[in-house]
Amino acid sequence: MTPVVARLAPQDLAVAAPPAPVAAELAVELERAARGLRGARSRTGLSEEEVVSILARQGVALAVVDLRRAESTGVIGLALAGRLADIYGTTTDGLAGRRLHRRRASLDDFTSDA
Repeated sequence: MTPVVARLAPQDLAVAAPPAPVAAELAVELERAARGLRGARSRTGLSEEEVVSILARQGVALAVVDLRRAESTGVIGLALAGRLADIYGTTTDGLAGRRLHRRRASLDDFTSDA
């Protein structure tokens, strides 16, 4: 299976695959986002077609197949995520399957490359 980063990169760019632990973490986060997207739409009771129709009225062209792809892969653009969050009555963190009231990470929690 091609790493997600390589699949999303333009074909003319060579992108090195991330180290295995990073790729595994990314896969987990994408699956969480996919579940979050599906769950958020499900909680509203809106069908895929209704969501696409609402977006079209807002001037956003999105096909049902594209919504399905986002809900199955977890890969979605930030602008579209913001629109969907508004439609579903949640936040982009909620769409990503993240708890809305979690402890804020300290800068000390992140490793430095320096």
